[in-house]
Amino acid sequence: MNLLESISAGIDEAREHRGRTFLSLVGLTLGTASIITVLALFGGAKKQSEDFLAEVGGAGSVIVRNDVGGRITLTPREAASPQLTWRDVLDLREEAPHLEYISGANHWYLRYIGPLNSFEGQVVATVPDYAAINDIEPLLGRFITELDLRYRTNATVLGYSFADSLFGSPEAALGRLLTIGGERFRVVGVLKREFFQFAVWSGNAFEYRNRRAYIPLTTALKKYAGDDKLVWLTLQATDPLHLETAISEVTDVLYRRHRVEDFSFDRSSEDIAEGTEFYLLFDFIFMIVGVISLFTGGVVIANILLASVVERVREIGTRMALGASGLDMFMHFLVQSLVITTVGGLAGVLIGTALTSTVERLMMIPAYVTPSIFVLGLATAVFVGIAAGIYPACKAARMDPVEALRYG
Repeated sequence: MNLLESISAGIDEAREHRGRTFLSLVGLTLGTASIITVLALFGGAKKQSEDFLAEVGGAGSVIVRNDVGGRITLTPREAASPQLTWRDVLDLREEAPHLEYISGANHWYLRYIGPLNSFEGQVVATVPDYAAINDIEPLLGRFITELDLRYRTNATVLGYSFADSLFGSPEAALGRLLTIGGERFRVVGVLKREFFQFAVWSGNAFEYRNRRAYIPLTTALKKYAGDDKLVWLTLQATDPLHLETAISEVTDVLYRRHRVEDFSFDRSSEDIAEGTEFYLLFDFIFMIVGVISLFTGGVVIANILLASVVERVREIGTRMALGASGLDMFMHFLVQSLVITTVGGLAGVLIGTALTSTVERLMMIPAYVTPSIFVLGLATAVFVGIAAGIYPACKAARMDPVEALRYG
């Protein structure tokens, strides 16, 4: 009996016992569909996280924060430390070769007074590298430059919402004057409106960027701070693979300047991973359902094939007496199992695609379906078929033709 004959026999067997076939297909189909849905939803969450991470610096970025704020007691060295300063930024530019960009920053909530509106809002004092790290692009004009830092200019770059609120439109804001914290600034740029959603119900994750202004760090330190202390530094390595090396360089430079490790590192990738915990929990539940369904389907297939072997003992004995080998009988029953599981897998792929679309629409969370997901779902179903069919096939292959012909 060749492969085509075995496949034909498997199809005929499935037609003759439609009830058994249906029971076999239910578990496999549901299991495959669940796996397709899980992988698609997990892929959607992962892609969203990767896209968001790319917007806030990518995998090669890290934030350095002061690590002594809020402590009740400090060691003498911690008390004497200058903490993060503008001088640190200048030294790191020179002494950390694995840093592509470095941005120092501070922020205040100050009073904005424009031609059409006035309100309290955030002001971020930063440097040109901040735009490169955070993928910030001007809609009109420019961002802060090195010349602004050197000459401590009263230049400001407005977020889209602030420009619209203060001047009526981004176009009307460019080149105009406004008051920030009692100081007059000229608008040299307006940023593009930034928008990003993890899900429809989550709102704009980047709205805070639209509702702030950026000014040169050196200008802000002189006008608002009175010293050169910074709240945080943002770093980006020359390559994500060099991130740990860059962190080591930064640690050495800061420790040498501060004489104490009064700073800590926050990796952007770790923050994103924490933000996807809901998706991971949801996916885990679906995966458990899929595995249980596939296991149940495999057990049903194994039982049905064992029953088929018992019912066809004389037929098996006759075929072996006429020259069929044990391998022929093994392949015959294994192919029957594969035929059923392949059909169940294909049905599961179709149902899984529909289920993914339904879950995506009802729960308003992203899904990302790729051909590799279909292949993996179908391959899993086929693997279950092989695993479920091996024992019944082995039992048929080891049958003694003489004893089989005497059966029943």
